[in-house]
Amino acid sequence: MSGQRNFNKRIAMLLVVLLFSAAFSGCGSNSGEEARKEAQDTEPLSMETAPVIDYEVPVVLPGILVNRIGYEAASYKTAVVRGSSLPTRFRIVNADTGEVVYTGSLEQQGYDNQTKEYNSYGDFSALTEEGVYYMECDILGRSYSFEIRDTMYTDLMEEAITLLNSKRNNLTEEDILDVCKCLSTLLLSYELFAHVYEGQVAEGKEPPLIGLSRSYAEWLITVQDAETGAVMAEEELLWEETAWLSAVLAKFSYTYQKYDSVYATVCLQASDKAWKYLTEREGQETEVRTENEYKETRFYAAAELYRATGRNEYHSVVVSLGKDMIPDADHVALMFGTLTYASTKRSVNMDLCAKLTKELLDEAERIAERAQEDIFSTGRSLEEESLEEILWDMVVVSAVDYIITNHEYATLIENHLHYLAGTNETAVCHLSPDGESGAADVGKDCMSTAEYIMMLSEILSHKQEE
Repeated sequence: MSGQRNFNKRIAMLLVVLLFSAAFSGCGSNSGEEARKEAQDTEPLSMETAPVIDYEVPVVLPGILVNRIGYEAASYKTAVVRGSSLPTRFRIVNADTGEVVYTGSLEQQGYDNQTKEYNSYGDFSALTEEGVYYMECDILGRSYSFEIRDTMYTDLMEEAITLLNSKRNNLTEEDILDVCKCLSTLLLSYELFAHVYEGQVAEGKEPPLIGLSRSYAEWLITVQDAETGAVMAEEELLWEETAWLSAVLAKFSYTYQKYDSVYATVCLQASDKAWKYLTEREGQETEVRTENEYKETRFYAAAELYRATGRNEYHSVVVSLGKDMIPDADHVALMFGTLTYASTKRSVNMDLCAKLTKELLDEAERIAERAQEDIFSTGRSLEEESLEEILWDMVVVSAVDYIITNHEYATLIENHLHYLAGTNETAVCHLSPDGESGAADVGKDCMSTAEYIMMLSEILSHKQEE
């Protein structure tokens, strides 16, 4: 009997350790899935004379879900509370002193039939003093700690730009498409929300985002064949990569004119060279020519070259390709091309422009409608969709918000930021400052980091206008 008692004590101690670890670990800690794996890898506890019994320690998730990085002081701040039974009040506690600094009521209580849990929201937007805090409730215990900071979003953007700068030194030719999409997103963010970036530097100076963009443009020119302007793999033409390179170098040239017109012209010439090489081989593509992705990328490249040069030969391609395209906000190159074509100051085909932009507006509205019925106010779930899909949704909403300026969209994007930072089903922080905390994290590649920067730029744009 003493052996069995010791066995039970050790199991109890193991449970206490695991529960303590789950409740008090930080943003970079193991996720619930990792905790389960560690529990499964632990040596079975047994006495020689006792039967070996396999125990799977249940994953215990916190009942209070917060943004584990933190909140900007002047922004709204909410936490999601869930459990089989919920209290009516919550407390915000200073993590350094243990002092209760704010109390409030839990609101909008509902019931989730799938999880068999009640859920509520705790709003502590009135708390604006900088510091490190946690939320606690009767029955549920406490949340992970989080920070309140006056410059939270600006600081996060600077960290993300620094991360992209560090990635610049480790690029290979396998990264060409990722870099092209990343640079397209950064430049779009700058075009729409330039005041966010320019407000941080002296007039006439390059914002850090522009310096970063130039370094990526310089790298793209190095992977271009010096004679033909194409992107090649040994002696094989890479059609898709060459079209993307043409598009993004033209886009960079247009944006960079006001900082360095000479280098902007170099990039425009490189773009045009790549375009001509593709055009001269029209009809030689075999399978590539039938793929929508290649056509959409050519549409994007033609739109950028038309905006940058005003030459009708590019506009003819835009109209020719665009009239047969089915608008789809999930097609990355088509979305970039649509926004460029819609924003050009040159003459455009109004029917084509209206057809393409309507899909973007409709998609943003669909995303907003889904969010209204969601506990996390996002309408998307990492349990059902990929991180890439969720981030791309936010690029679309950010672009549409610029077109029509809707406060609801700004709130939607901020809710997604909180969701990715820990206010989600598993309480995992997916905003990795070093890009190394997991395969499903923002920061793992250039494109996801650029999409995250665009989210932050849209949020900051609204903050500046308030």
